[in-house]
Amino acid sequence: MSNPICPSEAAGRTRRGSRSVVVRRRRDERGLSESLQWAVLAPVLMLIVLGLIEAGVWLHGRSIVQQAALTAAETQALSGISSDAAEKVVADMTGQLEAVRTHSLVSDTEISVTVEATVPLPLDVGLGDVTVTATRAKEQ
Repeated sequence: MSNPICPSEAAGRTRRGSRSVVVRRRRDERGLSESLQWAVLAPVLMLIVLGLIEAGVWLHGRSIVQQAALTAAETQALSGISSDAAEKVVADMTGQLEAVRTHSLVSDTEISVTVEATVPLPLDVGLGDVTVTATRAKEQ
């Protein structure tokens, strides 16, 4: 008693369990396809996540520098302290930042404080430099 040749046998599959072989092949091919997609997609997702972290750290550093410049200008304008005291105010506020430089320009009517700093970024590509100028009217 011989079995007639069916299309699955002609393709090199046995009649017995041919369905499981076809299903297994489809699953294996799908797994390969999914792993290839993840191999391409994972570095892109990592780059996006690291870029967002980098942007957040930079924005936080810029916010600190802005607040330090505003506080130094306001303190110097209201209380008439010296430029050295304004630099101390900036140094106290920008503790984690690197290469902090403060320049004060005092005229008859206003005080301008410029703060330059470098934000320590996880992936430093030279974009960590921040410069902020704050101007405040001088109290008479």
